[in-house]
Amino acid sequence: MKALIELSALLFLSVSVARALEKRSVFYVKHNSTEKTQKSISSSDEKPTRWLKDHDAPRIRPHFSLTKTSNFLFDLNRYRCNESFTPDCINRTVMFRVKIIGELRKRLKEPFTDGDHYQVRYGRPLEPVPSPVCRMMRANVRALSWKEPPFTWNEIGSYLPTSPLFGDVTNGSCVIVASAGSLKRSQLGSFIDEHDIVMRFNHAPTEGYEADVGSKTTIRVVNSQVVTKPEYRLLTAPLFRNVTIAAWDPGKFEQTLSEWYSVNERLATPDFNLFENFKKFRSSHPHSNFHIIDPRSIWRAWTALQDLTQAPIRKNPPTSGFIGLGLLLPVCRYIDVVEYIPSTRMNGLCHYYDDELNLGCTFGAWHPLAAEKLLVFQMNSADDYSVFQQGTVRIRTDQLDRC
Repeated sequence: MKALIELSALLFLSVSVARALEKRSVFYVKHNSTEKTQKSISSSDEKPTRWLKDHDAPRIRPHFSLTKTSNFLFDLNRYRCNESFTPDCINRTVMFRVKIIGELRKRLKEPFTDGDHYQVRYGRPLEPVPSPVCRMMRANVRALSWKEPPFTWNEIGSYLPTSPLFGDVTNGSCVIVASAGSLKRSQLGSFIDEHDIVMRFNHAPTEGYEADVGSKTTIRVVNSQVVTKPEYRLLTAPLFRNVTIAAWDPGKFEQTLSEWYSVNERLATPDFNLFENFKKFRSSHPHSNFHIIDPRSIWRAWTALQDLTQAPIRKNPPTSGFIGLGLLLPVCRYIDVVEYIPSTRMNGLCHYYDDELNLGCTFGAWHPLAAEKLLVFQMNSADDYSVFQQGTVRIRTDQLDRC
């Protein structure tokens, strides 16, 4: 198997040289190639957020097998380099790309059983699917408006802000900052803060991590657990102040907004009832830019992902990062996605701010994460060195024909 990987790397070498000459590196950061890598991992379920009690979970998430991926945490120095145009560095980068993309494709093909919690009904499109970026833009991931039923006449509508999600920003430079553990010691903070829009997720902190993740936050995309559960302190934590918030809850696949939201809580069907804390936050901070993402558009993003993926994907909602990408596409001339596709900084940690070791956070266990990452790589315009050594994908919208 090792010989096969080496042979594949050599076959890809000439292609990679051409790509390196054609594409520009997103930025340059000198990487410490002597950094020690983690040599042990612990087995756990994917935990995108925490549960107070097991019965809080509206669905059962499968156990993620680590036996096939543990080798990714060993000998990463074999792939690291910092001289992007040398033959040795190109070869190391190609070998790592083959390994990572191969692992994502393998994860995509693994059998899974999701049940029917979200009542997903999908049929392949009859017409040709447009380019990946255009298909994602057509998903129209967006915030709810007080101008549409049932919010034109119900209480929640009176709390929805009238200001746009991104204000008057158009054609901006944008960055999606994943919460991945590989951001530790990345020294990407200055690069991140240079963007017009900086998107972060859930309760990922910046204080104390500025050198690696930056200090600027324009928008936080948060799931309904973070809005609802007291340990995240939505109503009191400083990191939720003076930033735009876009909260999401998936609802069911084809249900209407009226079915998702109901004044009668017994009839409402969000995974976590985010509406009460949303009202409390907006009452305490009436000038805040706190939006709720249209749950129908979350499933449109899932459908776009399935349209663009040949294999069946998990019938669970996409990650906050993928939803955030859908929100940004209409307002950015380019989007840098930081440490979303695994780079040679990969260390097995779920998040840069805690110590949980779980490869399910990197390759996917409940969300259709492997499919998301393969699609993002397909949309990428940066060279391999930027992606796999420096940890940044670039998605351009300013070079598109009309979608």
